[in-house]
Amino acid sequence: MEHGDQPEPPATMNQPEPPATMNQPEPPATMSEPGHSRRLVSPGRFTADDGSTDLDICAALSAPVDPERLKDAVRAGRLIVAIVASPAQTGESEGSQMSVVSMVAADGRRGLLAFTGLDAMHRWNPHARPVPASGPEVAQAALDDGCDAVVIDVAGPSSAVVAEPDLVELANRDPLDHAAALLTAAWASTSPEASMPDVSVDASSGTVRVRLPAQRADEYARSIPARVLALVPAGVEIITADQSQ
Repeated sequence: MEHGDQPEPPATMNQPEPPATMNQPEPPATMSEPGHSRRLVSPGRFTADDGSTDLDICAALSAPVDPERLKDAVRAGRLIVAIVASPAQTGESEGSQMSVVSMVAADGRRGLLAFTGLDAMHRWNPHARPVPASGPEVAQAALDDGCDAVVIDVAGPSSAVVAEPDLVELANRDPLDHAAALLTAAWASTSPEASMPDVSVDASSGTVRVRLPAQRADEYARSIPARVLALVPAGVEIITADQSQ
């Protein structure tokens, strides 16, 4: 049976949440006072980045936001990820560690914060450490951190959300493979290993297939995350043991 008609959740992020750990902290960045030169310390092609606003991404934030225009601007542009100090985990030698910051929506979705430039980041937090990265790199980092979205310029003056399907495209990931991984992870915490559904991808039909015992079909169908359905327009196909014989 097909299970793919549920509406996609809204793209608004509301409430901040504690920062998520970043595995490899970047070196400190220098931020100058107004009227002085400024430079971000970062590897690769952004070593000379001065934190100026990415004008193309900024223009794409103007209402009404066109998701395709925004996605194209992010693909070709540079964003700044905010890094903040957070308490170290038990057993770590340092008293704090550097972390990226995300925010959580009322429906539980989580978005990585990114900014068009230093000015936009300072409006949110003047003490955060800026790390510049390409749009695709930010998309990759958001997905790796389990986020559903990237929230750009959360403190305004204009802001927008890049939703997970666009992040998957920007990060050059296969949406079906990503959806299957999300589905497996969502069920892994609630299902004993012996009774885990068999999740696979059918590229020819554009669906994610789930094989499981007939008596649990309704239970699993109801628990498919909305973010998975947003990635699989053709739907998630549930095949019971009776059907697969």
